Amino acid sequence: MLKGGDVMIRLTSILIAIMGACSAQAVEPCRMVITDVEKNIYKETAEITSSEITPDCPVSWSVRKYVLHGGKQEGVEVIEVNNGKLRFSVVPTRGMSIYQVHMGELRLGWDSPVKGLVHPKYVNLEARQGLGWLEGFNEWMVRCGLEFFGAPGTDEFIDNTGAKATMDLTLHGKICNIPASVVEVTVEREAPYRIAVRGRVEEAALHGPKLELQAQISTTPGAGTFQVSDIVTNRSAVEQEFGILYHANYGPPLMEEGAKFFGPARQVTPINEHAAKDVSSYDVYRAARAGFPEQVYCLRLWADENDRTQVMLRNAAGDNAVSMAFSIKELPFFTLWKNPVADEDGYVTGLEPGTGFPRNRAIERKFGRVPKLGPHESRSFTIDFALHVGKDQVFAAGDEIARIWAGRRTQFDTSPLGAEAKTGELDEIIAAARTWRPGYETWYGKPAPDFALTDLAGKEHKLRDYKGKDVLIIFWATWCGPCRMEIPHLIDLRKTIGEDELAMLAISNEASPLVKKFTEQAQINYTVVLDRGSLPEPYSTIRAIPSSFFIDREGNIKLATTGLVSLDEIKAILQAQ
Repeated sequence: MLKGGDVMIRLTSILIAIMGACSAQAVEPCRMVITDVEKNIYKETAEITSSEITPDCPVSWSVRKYVLHGGKQEGVEVIEVNNGKLRFSVVPTRGMSIYQVHMGELRLGWDSPVKGLVHPKYVNLEARQGLGWLEGFNEWMVRCGLEFFGAPGTDEFIDNTGAKATMDLTLHGKICNIPASVVEVTVEREAPYRIAVRGRVEEAALHGPKLELQAQISTTPGAGTFQVSDIVTNRSAVEQEFGILYHANYGPPLMEEGAKFFGPARQVTPINEHAAKDVSSYDVYRAARAGFPEQVYCLRLWADENDRTQVMLRNAAGDNAVSMAFSIKELPFFTLWKNPVADEDGYVTGLEPGTGFPRNRAIERKFGRVPKLGPHESRSFTIDFALHVGKDQVFAAGDEIARIWAGRRTQFDTSPLGAEAKTGELDEIIAAARTWRPGYETWYGKPAPDFALTDLAGKEHKLRDYKGKDVLIIFWATWCGPCRMEIPHLIDLRKTIGEDELAMLAISNEASPLVKKFTEQAQINYTVVLDRGSLPEPYSTIRAIPSSFFIDREGNIKLATTGLVSLDEIKAILQAQ
């Protein structure tokens, strides 16, 4: 039998448990399902407000769902989020695109010749030789992908019989013209009261890709910021190529004569000869001009110690701007699209981080810019957007970008993207060589034998650890004249191609103190390792230096060279088939 004190203790414990359960229930976020095709749930209209969900929130907010009617917008669903300071419209019917963003007089969006939000049923992607995507292009931010994005054209694939076949690729893929199959709104009931619109979009076919996009757009009440955070998953039992590009588009009031793009550019490469003419002023915008062809620049960006980078578009006066912050590990390539045509033809610029550049997949694959997802593998992508009003806010955002840039130089390429590898084939590159010759031909296409060597700091480097990247192995010595001539090319190579794409291992068999002193004086910025006679063939049979081995991402020997190889030749070999 329980005594009085024990009874009180037991009752207190029960009350605490009940209160804890109630408290846990109270902090569960509000969840409103708009669409769920598997459960046959669909709400044509819906609305929730701060007074209902978060009465303690000091800022009034609302979320409203409605359907558009009339013309080509018939049946398009829109979810409008107003966080009390800014508002944006998500379009589940068009792959969870974002139509426009407004904060006071500042707008993120543009005046497309395509009026209204076009339902995908009115968009024929195959029209105009694969340019039909443009018939529905009107949003501020649209995702391109997922099986492919970029310019239209043909590509090879393996059909359902296992044979090689060709397919027509349309502009920028399909994902933005696929309605979401699951859509929901969630709101946290406690600070910071985050509001999120989530949607699942499926790009799937029998004997084709089975890719899934889990999209989320979120913000907090009273903030001038919002976040796009996505997950792309391969639902297939086999490996699948994929790509995603975030096509964020800006017209007035941000794009105008004298407006400026500001970002920590590591490398700027024009996509064609027309863009190359103005590469030195790629970051400045001109006035609208009827019939002026678009200009596209392909950028690699510097990042901070956490692989985060940030870019900004500001108006001519410098008192309005938008910034985008993201990881270069997730989105390593950045495209700046400038379309300064007449206003009625679509005066607009695009700031576009992605997994590759917007060229045909068949071309991008040759340059290693078409990633793959393993069976049921996922990758996440997050971009933080901020709107800046007033010169103080704009300058503060610029200071953050300058901090990331840290005074590092920008390489400006005057030749169009890929021009250094126009030959495209190793045989033609070898035939044009003047200062080097190929060697060890019997090893081409075979797995590169593994090894483990130690660098000047005592760290061990195993060749197998670099699988998935291109690898350049250089045999050299401090006393070798041609080696010394090649070193500046290798230093520039390291500056223009990141370690996430290319591993560089320079192997010397000299004494460590001598090599260390030389590398410091020469300011070598790539990895130098020491050979103590443990290397397997074919590396152990090197008889002349400099000699190099080019190893592809699959770990196979692509080419071996003896003699001085120029920077352009090294890049061409890395990119060639």
